[in-house]
Formats: sequence, structure tokens, C-alpha cells
Amino acid sequence: MRTLDEIRKLITARTDNPDQPVAGHHLWDSLVAAGITPTINLNSAGRALCIDLPDGTTIWITEQADICHPPSDHESWCAIHFHDPDDQGPYHLIYQGPGNLGITADTAACIEAIAAWITAHTASGAVARQNTYLALPETIPRDARRAAWMIGYAKPGFNGRHPAAPTNRHTPTHLDRHLDTGTERRGACLACAWEGPVRPHQNPAIEDALDHTHPGWRDLPTLPRSTSGKNSARLQAHRDATYPPHWFETGGPLKVWTSTANERHEAGQAPGGGYLIKVHQSEQTEDTSQQLSLL
Repeated sequence: MRTLDEIRKLITARTDNPDQPVAGHHLWDSLVAAGITPTINLNSAGRALCIDLPDGTTIWITEQADICHPPSDHESWCAIHFHDPDDQGPYHLIYQGPGNLGITADTAACIEAIAAWITAHTASGAVARQNTYLALPETIPRDARRAAWMIGYAKPGFNGRHPAAPTNRHTPTHLDRHLDTGTERRGACLACAWEGPVRPHQNPAIEDALDHTHPGWRDLPTLPRSTSGKNSARLQAHRDATYPPHWFETGGPLKVWTSTANERHEAGQAPGGGYLIKVHQSEQTEDTSQQLSLL
């Protein structure tokens, strides 16, 4: 296995003096100094530098498919995150230099974007995901920023451009990311690094999170929506009798019937501030359930 120094020597100048330092050497040395281990794609015409990530994806860095040009001729680095290195797609452009910075400033800006992107891409847990997303530099294009996981808008833990803070107890939320193929979601927790599987829709992601934070919630009864007057008091008494003691004090969800299919679960609408979970049934079944619950 080659050492880093041996791999670095594979970057050669396109001149009669192959030992002459080139832009790729400056980029290589700067990456190593930043704690990022690069490698070289030997199949690329210009010896593209690569950064292999733990999940099998990779970042390529070149200037117009070349890293072997003289530093004085350098214009701008281009860094692309390939999610499937075998066929080079899908991908996200995470840095494109403006072309007027010079080798030193452009390399520094490129590495800043790459380091922030790697941190965001390899983070785990809702708080870490949100805060690394907020820390992405403005040099990262909008499409790439949207492809990083973040807490869903207005969901538990979301606080605009302010950092998220961990909670003292397991608290469900969900993460979003927006790809060319559509939006993906996954359940997450505000107190730990747990994350659920990727889901195409919001409700299953929230339900995954509740499996983590409030196991057993699926076995609890589904109740009619609150009514006014005497029925309201009877419904509350029935709820208190069938849900576990102190359930809502821990942010536990409340399950209610809805006649609308795929109606979104609502954060903060359960008695203790937890999720209101919408369970779809037909009008007839809902009416029957309501009559039974109020007996």
C-alpha cells in the first residue's frame, strides 16, 4: 500500500520537469494540513484529487479535469460530491471558485466548503445535523445546501437560523433533505444521535421517531377529536383512564381519528406539547368509535 507521500508524487507537472510543484501539490498539502486525507483518481486525465467518505461516497476536486497546471495559471477549483462513484451520479456541486482569487485564497475557500460539507454529511442526530447545516458557508451552492439533512421547518428543535439545543429527555422530531429526485425524511431525536430510516413522507418518519422516544404508543387507543361541554369532560376522563400515567408530561403523543387520508401529524398539539397523531378511518367507523369512547 502506498504512503501519502508516495501518492502525492503521482501528481506530476505537464512540463519537461516532472518534479516542478503544481497546483495539485498545493491543494494536496492544504488538505492534509486541514486534517483531510486525499487520494488520487488515477483513471482521470488530470489526476483528480478525491476524498473518500465513510458511507462510500466521494468528493472529486479538479480545475477543468486537471490538477497538474502551474500555480500561476490557476483559476478556480471545482469540488463535486458524487453519491455513486461508479457512475458519477447523482452528485452535488459543493464548491466552484469565482476565478479571481488566486491559488492560495481559492484553495482555502475550497477546503472551508469541503470541511463544512463533510462535517454536515457525516453528522448524526437532529441537533448535530441542524447545527452543521447552519454552519455551511455561503460558497456552497443552494442546491447542495438543500441536500444536507436539517430539522423540518417549524418542527421540534427548529429555531430558524439559530442553533438547535439538545433536550433533557428523548424528544421526537424529523429531518428533511431536498434532492433532485424529491424530498426525503427521517425520524430523529433531540436528545441523542438516533436517526430512523429514510422515508418519502413526513408521517412515517414521525412515527419512527415516536417508536424511539415513546415505545408502546402504537398500542394506545385512538380517540375522537375534542368536543365542547359535557362530552369534552367525558372524553378527557376516558383519555386519562386509558393513557399511561404521566404520559403527556413526557411529551407523549395523542392519537385521534380523522376522516381525511394522509392528514399530517401535528407537533405540539397533544396535551403535554407532544404530537397529535392522525389516524384515518371511514366516517362510519369514526362515528362508531366516538360513540363507544364516550360511553
